[in-house]
Amino acid sequence: MAQDRVLDALMDVVRATRQNPNDPVTDRAAKRFILDSLGTAFGGFYEDTPTSVRHLLRSAPVGDGGCSVIGDTAKVVPAMAAFANSAMIRYLDLNDSYGSTVGVGHPSDYIAAAMATAERVGADGAQLLAAVNLSYEVFCRLTDATKIGVDKWDHVINGAVAAAASSAYLLGLSDEQTRHAMSLALTPNLALQVTRLGTLSMWKGCAAGNACRNGIFAADVAAAGISGPEAPFEGRGGLFEAIGKEPDMVLMRREGMRPAILDCHIKRYPSGYFSQGAVEAAENVRAEFAGSEDIERVVVGTFEFGSRVMAGDREKWHPTTRETADHSIPYAVATALVNGTLHRSDFDEASLNRPEVLRLLDHLEVVVDPECESAWPEACMNKVTVWDKSGNERSSTVRYYRGHALNPLSDEEVEAKFADQADAVIGTARAKELAQLVWRLDQLSDVSDLFRATVPDAKR
Repeated sequence: MAQDRVLDALMDVVRATRQNPNDPVTDRAAKRFILDSLGTAFGGFYEDTPTSVRHLLRSAPVGDGGCSVIGDTAKVVPAMAAFANSAMIRYLDLNDSYGSTVGVGHPSDYIAAAMATAERVGADGAQLLAAVNLSYEVFCRLTDATKIGVDKWDHVINGAVAAAASSAYLLGLSDEQTRHAMSLALTPNLALQVTRLGTLSMWKGCAAGNACRNGIFAADVAAAGISGPEAPFEGRGGLFEAIGKEPDMVLMRREGMRPAILDCHIKRYPSGYFSQGAVEAAENVRAEFAGSEDIERVVVGTFEFGSRVMAGDREKWHPTTRETADHSIPYAVATALVNGTLHRSDFDEASLNRPEVLRLLDHLEVVVDPECESAWPEACMNKVTVWDKSGNERSSTVRYYRGHALNPLSDEEVEAKFADQADAVIGTARAKELAQLVWRLDQLSDVSDLFRATVPDAKR
């Protein structure tokens, strides 16, 4: 049998979850990320991509025995429910982040796979929390080990494996079946980084949903007795041969390190992870100006990785799509300097063409700052320096933005962020009910109750 140290390490994570499925600290973290993810799903609920996805699903309902779509009464096959729910979670680019040396991603994208499979098997809330924590652990370890995220290959490759792992766990698959599930999630699903470069398309918000779909399908195929390659990561023709790298097995095993979910971050702004500190710094600077019209020059300091991803394409300087704009440090900072903050409403066509924002984009540069570079990846550090027309200089530096794992939002702040997005879709009373269900998820006997609470009374 061909050896695959990466797959072996992932199986150690699965077995550890089976032996000790729930821990109060990681379960609390999982509740926070589930609540945050449901909020971001509602935040983008009426936007074009999530609406198109739900329209697609209505053409193939399955009725009884199907899985739920957030905010809707539709029942569809588990893989497609996960696709839709992940696309809604991801759309605004307001869900969580995990950053590694040269890898990055959004582990909450794959909560949707765990939720669909949990509903499918009639799991209780504690089982869902265990599956979510397993998914985070698999995704983050693979992010560290593969360093996939911004160079040729898309980080949803790791997400498909995480989705397969959580689905296999909830389905009760054997060790052998689980190995095959993760192999089958990886082998046919090598996603390209073109999804996140240049002018970004609507697929940016769907790519992780597709990985959820692939992961669930892989677990189903393995459950049916179909095998996958024995060494999909390290074997001849495997992932690491394809990407031309060697796995970092020290980070893959995370020995002596705390659970990966505790190193993940919650966003305050609907833009890429690398811009969170820059927007917060821009807010701080903007508070010292009466208006943006007095600003003459802006310099944003960041680290090389962040600059390459979110300022390295010319399209990032005059974005024409929402997806490009929320992956643009220049646009995020310029908008925050004009508005005083960055809101999910700042990405429609009219906002992208605001004269005040376009003027600042022409007076803004992004540079690699040595202090920010040395802080990465432990900190996602940014500096914003602004000069007014009289030559006066104002500057703000943010090392750990509010929401970073080392400067976390409180539970109350997480719930407030959720309510800000959910109230408009399901109403204040229903949003409060849903939040309460999430906070006591470990006591919930059936996760279907969670989905029922996502549907407003008018649709029931």
